[in-house]
Amino acid sequence: MNVDASTYRATVRRGDPGGGGWRELELAHGEPYQQAPPAGLPLACLWHLSDLHVCDAESPARQEYLDRFADPDSPVRAELGDVGTYRPQEILTAQVAVTMVQTVNRHGQGPATGMPVDGVVITGDLTDNAQANELQWYQSIVAGGIVSPRSGDDERSSWVGSAHAAWDERYWHPDGPPAGTAEDLPMARFGYPRIPGLVEAARRDLVSPGLQAPWVSVRGNHDGLLQGTVPTDDRLRLLATGSERITGLPAGVHPLATAEAIPGHGPARYLHDQTAPRTPIPADPGRALLESGDFPARTRDDVDAPNYFTTDLGALRVIALDTVNPHGGWQGSIDEAQLGWLVGELQAAADRYVVIASHHPSPSMTNAWAPGGADRRVLGPEVIEVLLDHPQVIAWMAGHIHAHGFIMHRRQERALLELTTASLIDWPQQGRILEFVRTRDEGRACIAIVSTVMNHIAPVTWDPHGLDDPGNLAAISRVLAANDYQLRDGSIRSIVLDSFPAARNTTWLVPDPHAR
Repeated sequence: MNVDASTYRATVRRGDPGGGGWRELELAHGEPYQQAPPAGLPLACLWHLSDLHVCDAESPARQEYLDRFADPDSPVRAELGDVGTYRPQEILTAQVAVTMVQTVNRHGQGPATGMPVDGVVITGDLTDNAQANELQWYQSIVAGGIVSPRSGDDERSSWVGSAHAAWDERYWHPDGPPAGTAEDLPMARFGYPRIPGLVEAARRDLVSPGLQAPWVSVRGNHDGLLQGTVPTDDRLRLLATGSERITGLPAGVHPLATAEAIPGHGPARYLHDQTAPRTPIPADPGRALLESGDFPARTRDDVDAPNYFTTDLGALRVIALDTVNPHGGWQGSIDEAQLGWLVGELQAAADRYVVIASHHPSPSMTNAWAPGGADRRVLGPEVIEVLLDHPQVIAWMAGHIHAHGFIMHRRQERALLELTTASLIDWPQQGRILEFVRTRDEGRACIAIVSTVMNHIAPVTWDPHGLDDPGNLAAISRVLAANDYQLRDGSIRSIVLDSFPAARNTTWLVPDPHAR
């Protein structure tokens, strides 16, 4: 049975643990609004999606082997924390994204006001590894068309969990182990299922209907940096399109060196050298790495434009920022030129209702790293102060943290809502609808921002024999995400992904800057 997308009507939760702690998913009661939607005049309605991470899981430019150092039995787990270079569900990102497109199209009105959706704001990490083929798949998903989520050999997968890849017990192998070999660790320790044929099913062409509403594509760190962290260079361009996958650290390199490859701030690099172990895979020029100018050219058909821009969706002026630090690191910032542009756009929109869209929320705009001679990087607190200077800014929509969250920024009578929405690769694979309503509260003119969290409409239960159905593959992805074995210990990361009711179905109030 497909999910009712609105979590106000029904939610999806983990069931009781079985062997190895594996939990199937089940339907549960809907989640009420923490603060009920008020009566008033509907102003605008937006879908918010973020962090699709449309992934070429077969690319040699990925660094899956680093992720084992965050496994529960890793001796350096405490020092490294989350690594995030491998997920068992990474082969199913296209199917999840197409299923969410179907969900958006099916829910083209605000659940609280009934107002038609004005547009879809997608706040970055559209791709996983800043590759041309990933961005092409994303464009086919949102614009409509055939998506071919594979690279290398059309007939045989080179993903690390494929039956054709070099065996490694740290990765989940849906087809099971080779004859005479013990099960991989996800199966043996954590109860992961066998799903024969899944890998090849994930590579088949699928058709996306495309979004029926206008959409805005915002650039994220995974759209501009390898693994969302490392700037491209000639050596990495050759790695991405070439015929070798790195499978381990170079000789003599300690696992804690992984921190150099995944820093939030500052210079970042890939660790491999000529001594690093590797395995052959098919080369593919389609994996070419994106350059900075490729993003506006391919997402807005604007070859000479910067990665930040302004557009209108209904009654809202949307100002999209590019918070990717091109010098490296997965946390964000903007440069001074963009700050000056932002001030100019705000001044020009003094009589509008303005919504900011970016990948990084302000608390994640902490990456001040810039090499000598480069422009100063502008961080979140400075941007917030600029926005608070302009009362027409009523909301800031972001992603990056893969979870539902919010902050209400205040200065005297001024208030600005900043919110994040969950990702489509990690649990719980949700988006949200935001409805903007002109109303009054205790005699004051306000804008009510009503949030309704939405599941994608894949079935709650998955069918191991229904691998020809992209919606069933999206259901498999969701249950895999719910069972991430690195997050079963009650870590802060697991709590963040689960989020809290106050950040989901609720209503926030900010002063109406244009009250008459």
